[in-house]
Amino acid sequence: AWAQVSDLANRSVSVAPDRSSTSPTNDQYETPAIGYGVGAAARWLAPVGSLEVGVDARGAAGESREHFRPVDGVLSADRRAGGQTLTGGLYGEATRDRGPWLLVAGARLDGWGQFDSHRLERGLATGATTLDLHPPARGGALPSARLAARFDASPALFARAAAYSGFRAPTLNELYRPFRVGNDITEANAELTPERLYGAELGAGGSAGPARWSATAFYNRLDGAITNVTVAFGPLFDPVAGFIPAGGVLRQRRNAGAVGAYGVEAQASARLSGAVTARAALSWTHARVDGGAAAPGLTGLRPAETPALSVDGAAVWTAAPRLEFEADLRYESARFDDDLNLRRLAPAATVGARAQWRLTRAAAVFIAAENLFDVAVATGETATGVTSYGPPRTVAIGLTVSGP
Repeated sequence: AWAQVSDLANRSVSVAPDRSSTSPTNDQYETPAIGYGVGAAARWLAPVGSLEVGVDARGAAGESREHFRPVDGVLSADRRAGGQTLTGGLYGEATRDRGPWLLVAGARLDGWGQFDSHRLERGLATGATTLDLHPPARGGALPSARLAARFDASPALFARAAAYSGFRAPTLNELYRPFRVGNDITEANAELTPERLYGAELGAGGSAGPARWSATAFYNRLDGAITNVTVAFGPLFDPVAGFIPAGGVLRQRRNAGAVGAYGVEAQASARLSGAVTARAALSWTHARVDGGAAAPGLTGLRPAETPALSVDGAAVWTAAPRLEFEADLRYESARFDDDLNLRRLAPAATVGARAQWRLTRAAAVFIAAENLFDVAVATGETATGVTSYGPPRTVAIGLTVSGP
């Protein structure tokens, strides 16, 4: 059993075009939340396999409390929005070891629910209620399953295959928390339902001397995919979101049709010499949206924030028994910030480096740099062309201590 309690306060401002002044745009003064869960399982082991059955549940409750809607540089409204979610179910999984074959089968039945949904807005000057929403409680039950097999052709070569289904219930943020970035306004949606995943994959791997490798081809379909869908462009007035200025965009989280994706994942590692080891990994994914009747304008487009290619690699050199150097490279291809594929984020490659000196068997000092060459990695872009970036060059000096 577990529980986690959290809170967050956050303020944001708008910067004048000449950067001579700022004005408040949002004051999220409290976000009380709690997450909790419980689980129990029994497992039987035998020389030819195993069986496990169990039950688990997890829930969350939270509320966003904020002052918003600036008028002449003053926040004019207060909002409290939140609710609760609960997911739990029964599962069973069995394995069977038959010589070179390993077979696995599992199934789950989960119930999900969302309740105590509320959104209350009032004017700060008058205290008058301007919005009072209490969406009805919702819920249901969903099955999921997995079937997999692995065949060891030899000590140096294996093949595997799997087919599976699953689901993800919407989060508190997706259900209840609206937010604004510049003039881009994204509304929550208390009517969201879980998104469902169906997939299959086929892979192989093995070793050859000091090298190890694996590769997997996959196909996934995500039905009822939860994503931010563009509803309208400003200027306009929405009865819930309020006024959307010229150049702004109104989006809402929705179950927007389906996403189909296929691709390849591969990785390899090798000891190049007694002092040097290297590893590399690649992921290539072709993903497209089928908006269906829910979002026909998205059909044929790439899901937001989904690069087609990512590559990373690293090399480690043990220069002396106590001295070690490591360098790593990560590359991501271009992706889009929005569902309509109008805002392209450029590809980027970053390099990291680390040097470590071992003081004792349990302690070492190090110096490490992330994004060593200070590359500007775009992570988002607003309708007015304001770009957000990932962390710049970051250097850390530290001490690590490990147990026996």
